[in-house]
Amino acid sequence: MKRRDFFPVAAGAAISSALTFDSFAQTAHRRDVSYEPDRSLESTGLRIRDGVEILKKGEQENVAPILRDEILENPDAVFIIIAGIKPVQDSDGNWKQCPDQMERLGHRVTSLVFRKGSVRGGRTFIKPNMVGGLGNPGSVADSHGGIVHPYLTVGMVDELRDIGITNVAISARGALRHPQVVSSGLDDLLKEHNLPFIEAHLQYFKDYYPDELLWHENPYGIVQRRFCTYKPAYMEGTTFINIAHAHVHKVGHTTLTLKNIQGIMPRGYGHICDAWTTLDVWRRDLMDDFNRNFRPEIEQNFIRHWNMGYKYWDEGGFYKTYLAAGGYDEFKKAFKIYEKSKGEKRQEALDKLIDIADTRIFWAEIWAQRMMDIVEAIPQPYVSMVDGVFGRGHDGVKHCDFITIGQNMTSVDSVTSWLMGQDPRELPYLRIANERGLGENDIAKIPIYILSEKGVEKIKDYRYLKRTYLGIYNYGLNEVGPRFF
Repeated sequence: MKRRDFFPVAAGAAISSALTFDSFAQTAHRRDVSYEPDRSLESTGLRIRDGVEILKKGEQENVAPILRDEILENPDAVFIIIAGIKPVQDSDGNWKQCPDQMERLGHRVTSLVFRKGSVRGGRTFIKPNMVGGLGNPGSVADSHGGIVHPYLTVGMVDELRDIGITNVAISARGALRHPQVVSSGLDDLLKEHNLPFIEAHLQYFKDYYPDELLWHENPYGIVQRRFCTYKPAYMEGTTFINIAHAHVHKVGHTTLTLKNIQGIMPRGYGHICDAWTTLDVWRRDLMDDFNRNFRPEIEQNFIRHWNMGYKYWDEGGFYKTYLAAGGYDEFKKAFKIYEKSKGEKRQEALDKLIDIADTRIFWAEIWAQRMMDIVEAIPQPYVSMVDGVFGRGHDGVKHCDFITIGQNMTSVDSVTSWLMGQDPRELPYLRIANERGLGENDIAKIPIYILSEKGVEKIKDYRYLKRTYLGIYNYGLNEVGPRFF
């Protein structure tokens, strides 16, 4: 039997879009949560190499943006803009389109956050979370709460241009495909605003040109030790703006600016949601860049964090089932059998592996450690933001009406998670980020400011901040109700 004709994708991208675009999100194994069918793309838009060339041509007239002084002088602080959007719901409770309001908000956010600099040249690269949720005609204007609102993005870019930042491009790499870019109206919107859109999703890693990628190393990574990002995010002279969206997630519980870094990594390396059970099954060609000893290290960290009192750490009972089946010793034996198996026996051997270790076992641990392996090895974006105007929770979309901004991704994600109804001191990935020295997750220790046309006002007590409970999922199981609120 030939090698299985399937290729993994990040669970966060593939699963979240499964209901919308089933042609790209049918699971190949009913119990493996981390891949989709390996199907050729119907068409592609502007690829990385072409986008870089466009940006090179625009460097001469460009002026790099600068953050306002209060943000520059407080790199661990988080700034909150109250959006002031006045949305209307239809008879079914869905939020009606309000693209004009969102575009005006984009202008406002940029005017509050940035000022014109004096350094000429370079480029500004914006990575909005744009993994899916588009497709139907006109859906580019929807208030569906799944991605950074496109009209917010174009408003920001137009305001940047008004202050001399002329050389700008945006990009996406995820479940969004070019046919949806066109049919949704996103392509027309971006062309109207003369905004290059790099569609960095290619079906096979080998399809990326070497000159489209930049390589990074973390020799002490627990899971991933060498990886690449696609240009132009970390090219010299790039101002990198990382914009996430506020919604809940099956692995990280909240999916914000740290996770959005997956979107500047090419297919394969950037699918951080791969399962402990099958990572080196479906990523076999990439494993020279991984820690071959990742499984016992992840299990040891999982046990340590369990003993530290991580909440709902074995929701679903996967670890108990694994131990009852013989644990790592039995898993190793079964894995050796799998590697030697052929034909139908190979599928049976894979089933046996998953019988011992469900693909959701250690899922939050391996995702968080692998994500931090990457974040440790790359510079922080120039600034990170979260679009929390329409937040997506376990029971639908809610009007949360905020934008968060800061230079430290862990701080931004911690404050944003608090606004989403969670306590960042209890969220596993933020605890692990803090443990690895990547920022503060104790909201009581993070300086928080309200940013408005009146200036900057420090929040004396975070407990007075307006919060909207968005719920939380755990490994794709049923929503387990309020945990930290």
